[in-house]
Amino acid sequence: MKNLYFPVVAFLIFHITYSQEGVPFKENKQLYVRGSSILIGNNILGDHPTESLMDISIPNDVVKMKYIDVDADEATFSSSEATINNASKTSKIMHAALYWCGLYPSEKSALRKSGNRMVHVGKGERDATVNSILFKTPNGAYEALSGKVIFDSYNTEVFTTNSPYVCYADVTTKLQNLTTINGVYTVANIKATEGEISGGGSAGWLLYVVYEDASESPKYFTTYNGLVEVNKVAVEIIFKGFKSKEEGIVKTTIALGAMEGDRKIKTDEFSIFDKKAGNFKILSSKVREEKNFFNSSITMGDVLFTDRNPNSANTLGFDLLKMEIPNPNNDLLDNATTQANLQFQAKADRFYLFFVAFETEINKEFLEEKSNTIADTIISSAPIVEIQDSREEEPINAIVLTEEKQTKPIQKNTSAIKKTKENVVPKKTIVLSEEDKIKKEVRVQSMSVPGLAAGYYLVTNVFSVPGNATKWSQFLTEKSHNPQTFVNPRNNWNYVYVAKNNDLKPVFEKWKEYKGFEYFKEIWIMKINL
Repeated sequence: MKNLYFPVVAFLIFHITYSQEGVPFKENKQLYVRGSSILIGNNILGDHPTESLMDISIPNDVVKMKYIDVDADEATFSSSEATINNASKTSKIMHAALYWCGLYPSEKSALRKSGNRMVHVGKGERDATVNSILFKTPNGAYEALSGKVIFDSYNTEVFTTNSPYVCYADVTTKLQNLTTINGVYTVANIKATEGEISGGGSAGWLLYVVYEDASESPKYFTTYNGLVEVNKVAVEIIFKGFKSKEEGIVKTTIALGAMEGDRKIKTDEFSIFDKKAGNFKILSSKVREEKNFFNSSITMGDVLFTDRNPNSANTLGFDLLKMEIPNPNNDLLDNATTQANLQFQAKADRFYLFFVAFETEINKEFLEEKSNTIADTIISSAPIVEIQDSREEEPINAIVLTEEKQTKPIQKNTSAIKKTKENVVPKKTIVLSEEDKIKKEVRVQSMSVPGLAAGYYLVTNVFSVPGNATKWSQFLTEKSHNPQTFVNPRNNWNYVYVAKNNDLKPVFEKWKEYKGFEYFKEIWIMKINL
């Protein structure tokens, strides 16, 4: 039997125009597999800690947000649940990704009167470790999980009023080790601002799973993540690297995650390019209107997803969905499709898009072509080969050999190799600057601070309360450091740093020296006034 699992290199090409971006979208995973996918998730901010919010008329910007906490565990301050049902026990998990996000300018925030106007006032120090949460699989216990920070706008010059962040963790192995993936999943201790913030609070999590199942058709899956503000300027994403199946109706599914989609403001749209008509066609479902697609709900197809606790109809700015793109008579995606263009826009409001997964049925000949290409060009028996794309600073994908290919010796086809070398156009060599090389290892953020000497600063912590900055500085002094502080007049926050130089490399060397210290849970470099 021919193995139909080929996670080979394909290129996700996207073009984004925007007014503000936290971090541009980047491909995270690509798979060619006979299988399907599952999406679950929930919000973690609401108007009550445990009760569901069913009133869909309430916008998130008028709610005094509280942490949802349903697990009756005193060790957690926030928690919510969602359930996977009806997954086959014979399904093989190929990829499982957990995302969590929140709007988090401060621990708490309130609306206060200042003169003749109302202003939002933040209180309490914001926890810098937004990537640390608790994760519980069905019938299991909580496990501490430390994810990758895709983007955290705190301490940057973008999204200063609500400071969104997004984190990610690959949990494939954890799910592969389960007897069954069916059951309740709980995510706890996701951080966000309680109370009222400008535009309204929002936070939540999602779990996206791709599995292999012989009863399913061959498909192409790709996921990517980032953080982009969608507003009046459309965000367009172009998918390539596939070829639709050669006959029958082509089924294509999209999964999305976003924050701050207001139900009452009806101007946000999601559309796909109709090549026959030459324009974008606005999409909708029975639970998502054309002009109000991001409407503070969690939906699967044409229904609300209710296998979760709480199962609020109004998720207060957190949007999660999986839906099939309507394709009657193959009007949008036909049997020769090799590209799909998606577009997002909000004409009177904004929302933050952070996750997109694209899934479509593919041509069997295209799948075989990909497998033959691998057989002819792989000249090593190593189980993982990373392919560098000159457009990216990091490897964009990996060729993962199947178990069958790992156990069989691979014969070198010298004629095929020679032919490949003759036909391949050499890639343009990109010479990275010293700063770009360093940025691959450490987070370097940029900001301007009036009156502060220009340079690179190794920041250890930031405080809204000056007294806490003083205490932290005293602690560092006792540890034989020489801490110094500057205040950003834009927000009056106190930044404590332990190194500064006009050149990046000396500060980077200090970062390497200090990063392993237990009390430096997270230190970063600020590029100031340069």
